[in-house]
Amino acid sequence: AAAALAGTWALAFHTHQLSAEFANLAYAYEDYGLPYCFLQTWLNKGIRCPAGYSSAAMDRVAGMIGEETPVNMGEPQTDVNVVFVQLESFIDPAEIQGLELSRNAAPNWTALTEQYSSGYLTVPVVGAGTANTECEVLTGMSTRLFGPGEYPYQTCLLDQTVESVAYDLKANGYGTHAIHDHYATFYRRNEVYANLGFDDFTSLEYMPKTETTPQNWAKDSVLTGQILQALDATEGRPDLVFTVSVQGHGKYPEEPVLEDPAVRVLACPDEERRNAVEYYVNQIYEMDAFVGQLTKALASREEKTVLVLYGDHLPSLGLGNEDMASGSLYRTRYIIWDNFGLERRNEDLAAYQLFASVLGRLNITTGTMNAFHRLCREEPGYRRDLRLLQYDALYGREYLMDSSAYAPTDLQMGVAPMFLEGLVHQGEGWFLFGRNFTPYCKVSRDGEFLKTEYVSPRLLRVLEDPGTEDVEELSISVVDRHRQVLSDTE
Repeated sequence: AAAALAGTWALAFHTHQLSAEFANLAYAYEDYGLPYCFLQTWLNKGIRCPAGYSSAAMDRVAGMIGEETPVNMGEPQTDVNVVFVQLESFIDPAEIQGLELSRNAAPNWTALTEQYSSGYLTVPVVGAGTANTECEVLTGMSTRLFGPGEYPYQTCLLDQTVESVAYDLKANGYGTHAIHDHYATFYRRNEVYANLGFDDFTSLEYMPKTETTPQNWAKDSVLTGQILQALDATEGRPDLVFTVSVQGHGKYPEEPVLEDPAVRVLACPDEERRNAVEYYVNQIYEMDAFVGQLTKALASREEKTVLVLYGDHLPSLGLGNEDMASGSLYRTRYIIWDNFGLERRNEDLAAYQLFASVLGRLNITTGTMNAFHRLCREEPGYRRDLRLLQYDALYGREYLMDSSAYAPTDLQMGVAPMFLEGLVHQGEGWFLFGRNFTPYCKVSRDGEFLKTEYVSPRLLRVLEDPGTEDVEELSISVVDRHRQVLSDTE
C-alpha cells in the first residue's frame, strides 16, 4: 500500500497535480489533504545536496564573486542608519483590480512610490508565512529551496548561524535591533534572532500598552516610538533596525465590525467578501498613516537614514492572479526612502535580493551572499548557484560559507533595560517606581511572583504584601501569555 501510494504521488508530481512548494500551508492542506501534507512537512525538510556540489564548484562561485568591487562602487557609506519595516499583509488596495474605494487608502505610500526608489517584490508566500519573507530579506536565501511548508526559523536556524544583513552591518560597526509588535515566541524569533546577528529584540511584551484592532492585533502606530528608541540606543554608532509589523494580519471578519470606517468599499471583485475587504483596507489606511508618521519622524532627525518598506505577502482575501495589477499573487511592492538624496531607481526584485540591493546603494560590500546577489543576479546559473551557496552554508562542508565567522549574539530582550528605583507603601497598596515597565511585568521575590498591576512605564502596583521594604530584594520579570519568563532584572 505504501509503495502504491508513493507511486501515485510520483505520477502526480510528474503531471503537476501535486506540488512540493506550499505558498500557504493552510491552503495546501485543503488542496492535497492531511496525509500528504503531513508527510511532506514532517519528512521533507532542509535542502538536498545539489548535483555537482564540490569544492571546485564553490571555488567557481567564489571566483565569480571575486575580491574586487565593481568600478562604479564608491566609498562605503557606513554612517547611514538602515531601517527595514516589513508590513503585515500590506498591499496598496489600488493594486486590486475592480476594487473601488471612497478615498485613497494609502496616500502616503502613493506619494512615496512617486518620489523614491520602488518596484515589485516577489515573495515566497501568499496569505500567510510572514517568517519566510522575513527570512529571505534578512539572509538573502530563497526559502523555496527548503522543504514544502518549511519555516527555517523553526528548523535549521534554531541552532546555527548564517550570514545576514545584521551580521554584514555589524562588521561595519552597526548596532543591530529587531522589533515586532507581537509576541516574542511567535515563529521562535526570541531564539532565532541571536543566530541572525541581532543585539536586542523588542517584542510586544517590551512595549507600553498598545491600541489593538477589532481582531486584537496591535496597531502599528506603536512602532514609530520603538524605532526611534532603537536608533537612540547606540549613541555615536549607526544602526540597523529591522521591524516586523502586525496590524494588517487576518483573519478578516466577514461581518461588519467598523462603526464608521474611514474608507468605504464602493465596488468589490467578490461581493461576498465586501465586509472583509472593507475591514482590510481600513487597517491599510491606518498602517499607511504609520508610514507617514515614521517618514516624517526620520526626516526630522539629523542622522542619515535609509528606510526600506515592503509588504510581506498579499492578504488572504480569496484573490486570484487576475485580480492583481501585477498579474501575480506573489508580488507585493517595496519602497526605499532616504533623507540624503540617493538616486531614484525603479526595479523589480525578489525578497532575497532586497538587502543586497540596499547595501549596494550604500557601497557596503561585506558578505558573500551580499556580493553574490549584487554581482551574479544576471548570470545564467544564478538560481543553481544560490542553491549551492545555501546548501554549503547550512548543510554542506562550508567550502565558501563559513558559519564560524558568525558567532551567536547574546540577545537582549528589549532595547531599553528595566530598572527598579524605589518601593513605597501607600494606603493598601505597594508601588514600585522605575523605568521601562510594560503590561507584561511581574514583580517577584525569592523566585515567587507577586500579584502585579501595570500602571505606567514608570510605575507598578503590587496587590499583596511583598514581605520587604527593601527594593533590592525584589526583581522584575517579563512574562508572556503562556507564563514563560522572557527576561528578568536579576
